[in-house]
Amino acid sequence: MWKPNGPIVTSITRTHYAQLDGLRGLAILLVVFYHFSLPHRDFHGAGAGVVLQLAQAGWMGVDLFFVLSGFLITGILVETREQPHYFRNFLGRRFLRIWPLYYLNLFVLLLLLPALIPTVPAQLSGMQEKQGWFWLYGANWLFALEGGFGKTSGGYFWSLAVEEQFYLLWPVVVFKLSGRALLRTSLALLFFSLGSRIVLSELGTSPGTLYTMTFTHLDGLAIGSCLAICSRSSDLSERVARLAPTAVIGSLIGLLAVRLVDHNFFFWSKAMATYGYTCVALLSGGLLTYVMRAGRSSLLNRVFSNRAMASCGKYSYALYLVHVPVAGLLFPLTFRILDKLTGLTSYDLKFGVFVAVSFAVSYGMSVASWYVFEGPIMKLKKHFKYSEQVGASSTAKPGALGASASAGEASTPLGPRV
Repeated sequence: MWKPNGPIVTSITRTHYAQLDGLRGLAILLVVFYHFSLPHRDFHGAGAGVVLQLAQAGWMGVDLFFVLSGFLITGILVETREQPHYFRNFLGRRFLRIWPLYYLNLFVLLLLLPALIPTVPAQLSGMQEKQGWFWLYGANWLFALEGGFGKTSGGYFWSLAVEEQFYLLWPVVVFKLSGRALLRTSLALLFFSLGSRIVLSELGTSPGTLYTMTFTHLDGLAIGSCLAICSRSSDLSERVARLAPTAVIGSLIGLLAVRLVDHNFFFWSKAMATYGYTCVALLSGGLLTYVMRAGRSSLLNRVFSNRAMASCGKYSYALYLVHVPVAGLLFPLTFRILDKLTGLTSYDLKFGVFVAVSFAVSYGMSVASWYVFEGPIMKLKKHFKYSEQVGASSTAKPGALGASASAGEASTPLGPRV
């Protein structure tokens, strides 16, 4: 059941769209499923079963995160760009949300653990030697220079670096451009990212480099930004709704073609690295469109608004940061304990226990992080408050695409936005 015609977003800064938490939950579950499956002995080989082949596509959750970030961040910036302290409030709130936990993780991994343990594991020593890239949010460029994640651990930090670079540059772009110009710029970035990969791939650039460079992986952020702008216009919202089925079907066909060429869903395969990222971003954008337009009683809305999915989305940032180190620690430990205490002979059963235990530990740490560390810090956002006036006056600029509805007209589940 679809919502009535009109803008599908009223106010990102004052409205909590519960289904977006569920989409974050799906994104983090895909990424966790992928990383937990990496050490399986058949994951990279021809013997990978159906479950492992699905896990090969789990990295696509990062691209769903990018679409969500483009959608939410652009929406916030468009709504607040005429308010006082536009840059200060946005960057202050972003830094409070992102920096403390990010740098706490780096402190533990690169400074505290090496000081406490007698021998630094190989997984940490590489990060230690090149830690400047991580402290300065440039890890994606380190991996781009190295051609992928094979030489230095900590590969999952690459996407956080791309996001931070987006947070620093995009506010200036939004502030300077009208709504129509911003939409054209977002579309141009999408085609520029795809075109850059096609050209660089033909020139022999490695897929790992194409995956991690900022300008070659802008597809998701660009599509999310386009949707944020269009969602505030009744006319453009309807156009997007009409285009969504074509985009979803086309992206699925594109991914099937990539699968036939590459024989897998890995991000480092050539066809995927050249064309697949755009297909994944379009598919994620289509999913976001369907979820945001779904009626409150629809199955799609219920799936992404349910408590389990929403909780994974709520704790997704900490879960993203802790699940890889947790898996790295528990994989050999779990197998040793099971071999010694149970006598299990089934590799897949032992691996299933490892996945379950790793997820439980990672999720528990993420919940603790939220209540003990992240939540108290985010209370400081009160010093960077957005104006109460959100609506036409905050989105109108010369050439704007259309004023958003007032917050009171929202037809989605509401609640305070953290």
